[in-house]
Amino acid sequence: MPIDRRRDPRLLAVILGDVVGSRAIDDRVGFQRVMRQTVERLNEVFSPGIAEPFAFTAGDCIEGALGDPAQAPLCISVMRESLAPINIRVGVGIGTVEHLRGVGSATHDAYATARHALQLAARDRSLTRYLGTGEAGDVLLGAVCRLVDPLILARTEKQWEAIAAYRNLGHQRDVAQVLGVTRQSVGDRLSAGHRRAVEEADAAIAAYLSYLRQQRLPL
Repeated sequence: MPIDRRRDPRLLAVILGDVVGSRAIDDRVGFQRVMRQTVERLNEVFSPGIAEPFAFTAGDCIEGALGDPAQAPLCISVMRESLAPINIRVGVGIGTVEHLRGVGSATHDAYATARHALQLAARDRSLTRYLGTGEAGDVLLGAVCRLVDPLILARTEKQWEAIAAYRNLGHQRDVAQVLGVTRQSVGDRLSAGHRRAVEEADAAIAAYLSYLRQQRLPL
């Protein structure tokens, strides 16, 4: 259910994404179409757990909120696969909601935390930053992201294509048929794109956020 009150006691994950280098994209019509399609896919795939629907805002940004923070890593991966080869920088704020989207800036408000996370990611020229899990948790998740971000940045367009198709289809032979390549080629692209390593990192972050939610640790 979308957030419809000024205060919400649930622990949420607010996700703010800002496209890297969007001003240099020449095909603005095509870019906006891809952004809208990505938003539609996120809202469809994560529909049961959405606290605030994802939206395409400010020309080159995507934002939304999930009721289960543990879904954030998967959501970000799906977002990136839908946009590739366009890169997007993401800030994630874990916390409660003191204000609706775009209103106010309370210290522990999940939207304010996500904005700060995005600012830090931009400052560090990284792709992903989580904040709001406590000092130790933020350091831990930051370290994981610093290890994973270079693997994501190094992916080629063909590797992104194979990784996205594999998520949708689940079998290398089906991906090979759709892409018109050999199964070996698909395997090579998935391996070179570090699909398994990134998914394992996503799973580790999800497990930590699930634990955090269960324990209801103070922010």
